[in-house]
Amino acid sequence: MRTGTKNLRIASVVELVMGAASLFLTHYLVGHGDAAVAGISAPTALGLLVAAYGLAVFQILAGIFGLMMADKKSVLTVFFGVALFIPQLVHFFNIKGSIGMIIANIVLLVIPYLYLNSAYKNFKAN
Repeated sequence: MRTGTKNLRIASVVELVMGAASLFLTHYLVGHGDAAVAGISAPTALGLLVAAYGLAVFQILAGIFGLMMADKKSVLTVFFGVALFIPQLVHFFNIKGSIGMIIANIVLLVIPYLYLNSAYKNFKAN
């Protein structure tokens, strides 16, 4: 068993759950909101909706591939780890809110870091 296998499996399952929850919540919230009330145009709302669905599907794919490749040497899991970690890190540094938002984003930053670190350990292992 490689050094990062266990943690990669844990992070992959969490990414799967977060992606599925994002997909469900996006679908649920679409029916309970109005773009006009939010003050955004219809094309902007559609773009945000497509982005939200796309990111949720990406998280699910990262979780699936992480589980499938957890005990193998794979560049794909490292790529998924970088693609999950960098946007979350950028979002963390752009927070302008309460201490609760900062703590929540620290927690959300730990999961992609665990995924990336474990995928990198598996890739570098013999």
